[in-house]
Amino acid sequence: MHASHNISWPHGLKGTAIRTRWFQKISRLTPDLDLEGAARLLREPYAAVRRWGVLFGYKFPDRRRAVLPEQWRKVDWRKRDAQIARELNVTRECVRLVRRARGAGPSAAQAATRDFEHFVIAQRDGLHGLLVQEVIGNSKTKLPYHVARRILREQGVRPHLPASPLRGIDWRLPNRDLATIWHTSSRYIANLRARLEVGEAAWNARQRDIQRDRKYRAALQRERSNAQAQRTSGGHNGTASKTPARANSRHAYEDSPVTPL
Repeated sequence: MHASHNISWPHGLKGTAIRTRWFQKISRLTPDLDLEGAARLLREPYAAVRRWGVLFGYKFPDRRRAVLPEQWRKVDWRKRDAQIARELNVTRECVRLVRRARGAGPSAAQAATRDFEHFVIAQRDGLHGLLVQEVIGNSKTKLPYHVARRILREQGVRPHLPASPLRGIDWRLPNRDLATIWHTSSRYIANLRARLEVGEAAWNARQRDIQRDRKYRAALQRERSNAQAQRTSGGHNGTASKTPARANSRHAYEDSPVTPL
């Protein structure tokens, strides 16, 4: 491999496709770029650029020395690395290294995230079905909504689902009948049946003499009356579309394999 300004292929390092590709990337860097500038130029993550740059001998300037010791002593380490980096005109990696060297501990945001994760893990069984805002209130965290929702999803906490009249339907009836009565698709009903684990229908829609079954006819009529009552009272909009779930999507923090209620 050919060397370029201050980089070279390490002696004895076996050539692979990915190593060659990164060597070519690092070779394009002009001298004295800091890590932030190099990562921005290559459009690659900090950690990857640093790892490959160091491997091939690229000398990233130590920006820590550009900041006076007195400035480092005055840093409020409760702030995020990005905020400190902007104030001192250094990279986030530089701040991270100084934070670690000084044993300053995590920022306030990092500490809050860690504490909330511990809370969710310890209380997981009691958090299923709660609104994100309820969990935030119970934990007393000051984390923003989107961060709390992400942590709940990562920890497998089941989301809050908006109320739906379809939860109370007569699951003994076939999917075809329920779909017709509630003005939706058989597939939606099938997915909902599987999600709620209510079991199979008591009657087979393909059965030729199903209309002769008095219990079936009575259940069918009751379900029709129930659906009509829901529409009359405004409890159901006449369709089981995804619109209601989207309107309440702020309270759902887990992507469901089937259409939400």
